[in-house]
Amino acid sequence: MNSYILRHQRTQLIESFLAEEKRRRQEFDARLEALDREIAEAERAETEDYRNPEVLVRGSQGARRKVYHSATSPCGRTQYDGGKQRGFTRMRESEAKLMDGGTLKRCSACWSD
Repeated sequence: MNSYILRHQRTQLIESFLAEEKRRRQEFDARLEALDREIAEAERAETEDYRNPEVLVRGSQGARRKVYHSATSPCGRTQYDGGKQRGFTRMRESEAKLMDGGTLKRCSACWSD
């Protein structure tokens, strides 16, 4: 074989290798970017849950409401009906604080760490 053909084959081999590496790098970067977006979204949700957790507010009629309960670790007062929490409405803590003229407070049993 003549040297020109061999050099041409060598050049093609290098170019195809570099093209494959570029494609794989772009695919890697895209997957990494997607994961980074998912991580950021999860962190925002976790921060929101920490700063403004979901709570349970009694919606049934009865005595005047005084407290709201943790939705993630509620006390026994919310589970009188077999743990189904009927009669309670889920909402964010910021919304619960505005109810009943801003008089609702955290249930001390739910948030006793």
